[in-house]
Amino acid sequence: MLFLPGTMLCPLQYRCVLQALYEQGFSVAALHFSAHGASRHVWRLRLHDLLQDAQAASRWLHAHAGGPIVLCGHSQGGILTLALACGGSCPQGEASVAFAPLSDMAAFFAVCAVFPQHDELLSLTRFAPFAGQRARLAQAARALAHRLPGLPVPLPCYLSPYRLLAGMQRPDLPLAGRRLSYPLALLSDLLALRIRESTTHPFFLLGARDDALFRPALLERTLERLAAPRKELYLLPSGGHMLLMQRESAQACAAFLDRRCRELGLPHHALHPLAKE
Repeated sequence: MLFLPGTMLCPLQYRCVLQALYEQGFSVAALHFSAHGASRHVWRLRLHDLLQDAQAASRWLHAHAGGPIVLCGHSQGGILTLALACGGSCPQGEASVAFAPLSDMAAFFAVCAVFPQHDELLSLTRFAPFAGQRARLAQAARALAHRLPGLPVPLPCYLSPYRLLAGMQRPDLPLAGRRLSYPLALLSDLLALRIRESTTHPFFLLGARDDALFRPALLERTLERLAAPRKELYLLPSGGHMLLMQRESAQACAAFLDRRCRELGLPHHALHPLAKE
């Protein structure tokens, strides 16, 4: 499995779910994105850089690991997982450049994801009241990002910490290796990202019923829009948006991924006997 972390986080914050996946028998490679977490700080970071990171990691894994590979991402990583399942177009400099889906993945698992070209993306942010003026907002963000691409935007300026952390119980969220501000250019790119709404691979969307950020209704609309040979939405009863940072909900997600990979006939070896469903 190739795992993609969320906004300005790195694998250190996801050790809970990475351990749970390992206990289910997965070999996991978690990607440490450019300028995220403990990596070198680069303020001129663009969304295209993150897509290239994931594409490079996929090529490396296929060159060095045996067997099929599945992609899984959370939050921002979930949106990138959706993008890499479907392909689309992404800002690069002054232009918008098309990117192809990862055709060599066996399946895609997104934990919290929406299509960014719809108002669902704005509903996640503090800009939700301006959803009716999305085009003007995106244009203004792009103009400002052109002048100040590296302007640090603190996380509370665009996301509600309350909605991010609601529903958390006994979290395992190390503070080392994470940042709490975002380059303006990267936020502008997210507003301009366009993802095609079909994939040729199995796609599974996960979330929690008490997630105050990626609410179940948003996830349901995302899956309705997606055309895929097989698709499914799996909602945990609790865990909030940080469901992968808590042992119980992380184990439930890992068990779901294990079951679906087995159903798809992917070579898989669990290290421990699985409990009955």
